[in-house]
Amino acid sequence: MKKILLGSIFFTIGILGIIFPVLPGVPFLIVSAFFFGFLSREKLIVYLKKLKSNSKKNSIMNKAINYILIKYIHQRVPIRTNGKN
Repeated sequence: MKKILLGSIFFTIGILGIIFPVLPGVPFLIVSAFFFGFLSREKLIVYLKKLKSNSKKNSIMNKAINYILIKYIHQRVPIRTNGKN
């Protein structure tokens, strides 16, 4: 349920970024595709790192991409206590 909500929010921001040129729309559409299950985690990381390398170092888009990469993509996977994956 959380992924669908986050995907909807990022999709809405991405569409607004296409309509209003002040907001960057592409990174938010890419993240929404990840939350809806259209992109794998590896492809998302590659796409976001490409977008990050093209932006300025202290820009808002760069900070947003860093937050998304750290918070939602590089999460730790819990270890099961029975020793099986």
